[in-house]
Amino acid sequence: MKPRVALFLSRNTPLARWDRLGVLARETALYRHLGGQVAYSLVTSGGIAEQTYAARLGEMQILANRWGLSANVYSLLAPWLHRAALRQVDLLKTNQLDGAWTAVLAAKLHHKPVIVRAGYLWAEHFVREQGSGAKAQLISALQTWMLRAATHLVVTTVAMEAHYVAQYRIPATKVTVIPNYVDTQQFAPDPFVQKENGRLIFIGRLNAVKNLDLLIKALTGIPEAHLLLIGQGEEQSRLAELAQRLGVAVTFAGQLPHEQLPAALNRAALFVLPSRFEGHPKALIEAMACGTAVLGTDVEGIRDVIRHGKTGWLCPPTVEGLRQAIQTLLADANLRRRLGENGRQFAVAHYSLDQVAQQELALYRQLLNK
Repeated sequence: MKPRVALFLSRNTPLARWDRLGVLARETALYRHLGGQVAYSLVTSGGIAEQTYAARLGEMQILANRWGLSANVYSLLAPWLHRAALRQVDLLKTNQLDGAWTAVLAAKLHHKPVIVRAGYLWAEHFVREQGSGAKAQLISALQTWMLRAATHLVVTTVAMEAHYVAQYRIPATKVTVIPNYVDTQQFAPDPFVQKENGRLIFIGRLNAVKNLDLLIKALTGIPEAHLLLIGQGEEQSRLAELAQRLGVAVTFAGQLPHEQLPAALNRAALFVLPSRFEGHPKALIEAMACGTAVLGTDVEGIRDVIRHGKTGWLCPPTVEGLRQAIQTLLADANLRRRLGENGRQFAVAHYSLDQVAQQELALYRQLLNK
């Protein structure tokens, strides 16, 4: 019989939001891939309209917020509101830490094992972005409770595992590293797409953490460079003004459907990720899978993926350091080709959807066999 798993989406990220962002297929690929071996029930804060996604999710049961409650209230009441369905599952799992308390509460109420997926350092990142006020203290307390109450933790990098074990005194036997995945058949080199010399590409949110003003400043003095920014965010207007003032060629493409990204990545000479810090960046892995040379700042999360000089290029998070790295890579097509080929091999070996799915399934079986 298939194991039955209830998957809890993040507190305020229903399926409709993933759809608007063009990432619904990417975010659900793992569970659709395992659909023949696992029966999933998906708990979402979205309303009854979430049921319209059923056809795109295979046989997955959708447990929606048909009561129209706010995301915060629903996150507390969902374990009881969906009690009939949740009593029938074997295992609970969260999508991220924000809202994971819903699954932890459900596990306690219905006496089920629960996997808490901690794909990034939620409390730590919040403090870096917004400071250490009352909300940060609440998030830190919630995170500590959830990590310790979980039956098992899933993290995306070895560095993250070490942090949780040391900082929160979590037994190492309670933590499993399962990285983010990429569909290496969809994200693959396309021999029919020609690279455009000087084209740089970034994919992600246009916010302060991504440090895109650093990238735009670094491009001054590199007239052959043209930057394509794919994504949306609160920094877009400021970045556009900065690029115009500095005379840097930047195109703001907005949010593109996920299926259009492989072609954009294949046309680029270089993918650049200049972030201040990252968790386990999916766009970086997708760029590597496409065989596009990747450049990232030497910071937490990025250095966990890129092996400098082999699968990509790392540089100091400074204007001059980033400028020198871009100039080095744009001037050497053979170096970019070698980094792209190695990056592709690395992505297939470590982050392919099939491999990650097998790790996910093995963890379910491990916990249920106990």
